Amino acid sequence: MTNALFENARNNYLTGGLNWTSDTVAAALLDLTQSTASCKQISGASNATPIVITATAHGFAGGDIVYISGIGGNLAANGYWLVASATANSFAITDLAGNNVVGSGNYTSGGRAVNMGPSISNNWSELSGCLVGPVTNLSGESASQGVANASTLTFTSVSGNPCQALALFKNTGTPSTSKLIALISGDFIVTAAQNAPSGSATIYVDPLKYGIPTGAVMAFSNGATATLSAVASAGARSLSVSATSAAINQGNVALAPQANSGLPVIPNGGNVVVSWGGGSSRIFKL
Repeated sequence: MTNALFENARNNYLTGGLNWTSDTVAAALLDLTQSTASCKQISGASNATPIVITATAHGFAGGDIVYISGIGGNLAANGYWLVASATANSFAITDLAGNNVVGSGNYTSGGRAVNMGPSISNNWSELSGCLVGPVTNLSGESASQGVANASTLTFTSVSGNPCQALALFKNTGTPSTSKLIALISGDFIVTAAQNAPSGSATIYVDPLKYGIPTGAVMAFSNGATATLSAVASAGARSLSVSATSAAINQGNVALAPQANSGLPVIPNGGNVVVSWGGGSSRIFKL
C-alpha cells in the first residue's frame, strides 16, 4: 500500500486522461484524522467474520477499494480491502479476491478509511480537507517501462498536524478537476506464499517490496497475528516471527510498516524532504 493508485487513476492512464510526463503533478502531505468526502473516521470494527466497519455517513459503495489504517485492537481490519454490504453507517470488508476478512481482537480505538474508488470521482477536492502544509508540484518526472519517477521533492516550512500519508494528483489549479493519482503511506501489503501452521516461527511470503522492522506486529486477513523477531529486508521471501497465533493460509494478507519510510511525520515548521525509493517500482508502477 505504500504507493497505491486510486482506481479512477488507473482508468485515466489507460484512456489518456492522465499523462505522467506532460501533466503538472502535485504532491500534498495528509492528516488522515480529518474527515472529507474520501476520508472517513472509524468508530468500530467488529471482531467477526467478515469484519464490519462503523463509519458514520461514509458514502462508500460496494466494490469500492478502501485503505484502512490506525485501528487499535482489531488489527486485522487494517489493510487494503473491498467494501461489501454497505449501509449508511457501516460496511463489511473482504480481500481483493472477495474472501471475508476475519477479526483478530476487540476494537479499542481509532482508525480511518480512505476511499480509493471507483464510486467517487477521485478528485483532489475530495481529500483536500486533509492537507497539511503547502501543495508542491513535482519536477523531473520520467517514465520507463511503466515505472513513474521524479526528482527529490521538498515541502517548505511545514507546520500543522501529524501526516500519515502523501497524495499525488494532476494539478489543474482547480481542486474539483484535479485528478487524484496515488496515495503513499508508511505501510504496504504482505501476502503469505504458502500455508503456515499455528505456532510457526517462519512465514513464507511473496517477495517483499520493502523492508519490515523487528517487532512489527502483523495481523493477517484470516485473523492470525505474528510479530517479527528479526528484520526482514526488501526482496525477502520469508519472515522470522514469534510463534503465530493461528494458522496462516496461502493468499492471506497483512499490512506491514515499511522500514525507514519517514511516515508518519510530525511537522515542526521546517522543510520536509521526500526522496523517492529505489528499485524497480520507484514512485509507482502501472
